[in-house]
Amino acid sequence: MNGPLYENLESWAVAQGSSADAFIQEVIEKFYPKAANDPRLYRFFEDANLDALKRHQIAFMRGLFSGKEAGGFTSQQIHEIHKRLILDKGLKDIHFDYFVEIFMNTLREMDVKNVLASQIHDHLVPFREVFAKALSLYTTGREERLFYALDEDADGLLPEQNFRDILQKSGLSESDERLSELFSNLDRNGGAQLDCDKFIEIIGTAGLLVEQALRGELAIPDFREFTENIDRIFDEVSKNVSGKQADYIPPLAEANPDKFGFAIVTVDGQIYKKGDANLDFSIQSMCKPLNYCFAMEELGADEVHRHVGTEPSGRAFNNRDLMARLFSNRADGEAEKVEIPFNPMINAGAIMTAALVKSKEPYEVRLRHVREEWGRLIGRKVDDSGSIPLPRFNKEMARQENYTGYNNLALGYLLMATGLLPHEPTSIPPDTHASDPDNYEFLFEPAVVNALKLYFSTCAIELTAAEVAMAAATISNGGVCPTTQERVFQQSTVRRCLSVTQMCGMYDGSGDFFYNIGLPAKSGVGGGVFLVVPKLMGICIFSPRLDEQGNSARGVEMAKRLIEEFRLHAYDGVMTDGKRVDPRVPVARWRAVQSSEALWAASKGDIRTLQRLHAEQYNLESGDYDGRTPMHLASAEGHRDVVEFLLECGVSPKPDRWGGYPIEDGRNGGHHEIVELFEERQLDKGSREHLVENREGLTNRGAKFGDDIAIVELLWAASENDVSGLMRLLAQGVPVHAMDYDDRTALHLAAAEGQLEAVKYLVAHGHPLHVRDRWRATPLDEAIREKRDSVANYLREQIAQAGADVS
Repeated sequence: MNGPLYENLESWAVAQGSSADAFIQEVIEKFYPKAANDPRLYRFFEDANLDALKRHQIAFMRGLFSGKEAGGFTSQQIHEIHKRLILDKGLKDIHFDYFVEIFMNTLREMDVKNVLASQIHDHLVPFREVFAKALSLYTTGREERLFYALDEDADGLLPEQNFRDILQKSGLSESDERLSELFSNLDRNGGAQLDCDKFIEIIGTAGLLVEQALRGELAIPDFREFTENIDRIFDEVSKNVSGKQADYIPPLAEANPDKFGFAIVTVDGQIYKKGDANLDFSIQSMCKPLNYCFAMEELGADEVHRHVGTEPSGRAFNNRDLMARLFSNRADGEAEKVEIPFNPMINAGAIMTAALVKSKEPYEVRLRHVREEWGRLIGRKVDDSGSIPLPRFNKEMARQENYTGYNNLALGYLLMATGLLPHEPTSIPPDTHASDPDNYEFLFEPAVVNALKLYFSTCAIELTAAEVAMAAATISNGGVCPTTQERVFQQSTVRRCLSVTQMCGMYDGSGDFFYNIGLPAKSGVGGGVFLVVPKLMGICIFSPRLDEQGNSARGVEMAKRLIEEFRLHAYDGVMTDGKRVDPRVPVARWRAVQSSEALWAASKGDIRTLQRLHAEQYNLESGDYDGRTPMHLASAEGHRDVVEFLLECGVSPKPDRWGGYPIEDGRNGGHHEIVELFEERQLDKGSREHLVENREGLTNRGAKFGDDIAIVELLWAASENDVSGLMRLLAQGVPVHAMDYDDRTALHLAAAEGQLEAVKYLVAHGHPLHVRDRWRATPLDEAIREKRDSVANYLREQIAQAGADVS
């Protein structure tokens, strides 16, 4: 018996000279080509039998419109129908919504009246719950997926030390207070292996941070590889013994010139330390940008900039000239000309901003406030409950600076003469030598003393490179401390501070430093330099020997080397240089990004994307892990226009891993017009050798996955034995047997490169053994051809144990 909707549909269809069944068949015939070509859905139809799909859909629609629950299909049938799409191609709830959207648009094109269309829509929407149940059946929870990825041999047990090592490699430390509960749980576990339930229990409230670490979602995903490169750079820079330490302040002259410390803290709290990173040193002028921030947080930017400007001075940092500036007089609308320091990074401006900090409070309160604010920047808790100490104050350093700081004393009085130095009106005190006609008490202006005393004291604060890096990371993080998650500065304060620091932070070398390094930085004559990579990390380098500009010689060289190695310059975004790695992405993904877009575009005949990449100066000759280039893929898939475009761009045919040139891809694919194109240009070179023992042997299916870059990243990781990278990708939900444009999988690459650890990990996590690439080669074929004996023997053992299990 038909339901009400079917009856209404029948009535409408009869009025159109048709029937309900005929209408359903017609709408499915029109709907499927639209869905199969929709960019959001096309991957789910690749290799599918559209005629069979249409028959199933017609039966489903007839049942659904007749009032049958789930269209007459059982839940088990629906689950099985969608299983491979969910597991292999990443089918999600949102894709159901896209299907419904296209179906409803098809109805509108067929002039189905609104009332009837709404009834059909109301029958489709509840089916989403049935679909969602299929998703939940085959999609594990986040914690279970993490455990599965970490369990290297997939035996259901994770050694506790392995878990600790993985966290450490990610840059997280046991001293991180965000992980204190987790490590306490591990300590109580007593070294026993973790099963999945125990793993979930132990990570507790730190689950999200752990997930980010394991999925490669922290600020620097490949932290271990990144820091290994830093180790190398540090060792090379340590040979630099140029420069001379500051000697005009006795305590600085007594410092050991050979000390060298380096530290990085990311916005996610990843920490790296090298050399003398835990040694206290005098921050000196590195206090300037922070004093500027403290003043702005207290008084606001407008008030602070009535007292100090934002312009580079073009003069030495201790120059006594001031900048003339017009300020509007709010009382009568006129402007008045006043003199103020050029910016907060020169001494005059730094003395002024120090004077603005808690100006009405006693000196002791003001210094305590500055030290406590520094404490918040470096992760010290306000209630003193943590292990981070208050920044140290070197009283003797402050006294020596006071005693020898003649130029700064002169600047203090020069600032007082402007009338802008914070002060209370005073009158001359009674004459203490009234009875002596030849003597009088020499008077000092209290406002000048108050400004200079706090300025000298903030210069005399001592911190380690690791602590300064944490403060820089707080600034990098928009004013929020990475480890405490406490907001110390407002975002607007940070933006203003970074702008001025970028222009003026490196003494007389500021312009050259930003031109070459492109990062906001501040140095101090104590040998410290801190750099801020916005939204990524803070860096501190400590080495007492100074160059001619008064900046740490090793500090400047270290900064230059970082920019040469990594894409960290503020304007690297306009570059397409593939030689320097971007630490924000995993190394395997970085390599994938450099090649995969062009390769996938060539394989699909997407010439517009290739035109864009050429205009952006990407190297279209660049190959992947197999040496496969865009020209190989365009030839293999028969895209003559793409091959012509590449040749016109000056791209030369290159051999792939097997010695094969693009002409052979065209020949093997039966694309005679492409073969002729190469022959006309006399580019008929070479032939590849693909060892395939049994082309018609057992065959497993690889997975087609929707994220092209993730697939290439997976294969790069396998080719380089990057088991951590494989863990990360599996934790993200990438199928272990995802295939690229040549139907190559991670196991093909790991076998070809002889990466036994990666091979074992992939097999343990369910990678099929008999997957075949474009040339019908299996991973075992690859291992045999490349003479990877240990891998070949292992695969033979696994094949023997698996028997003839093929799916």
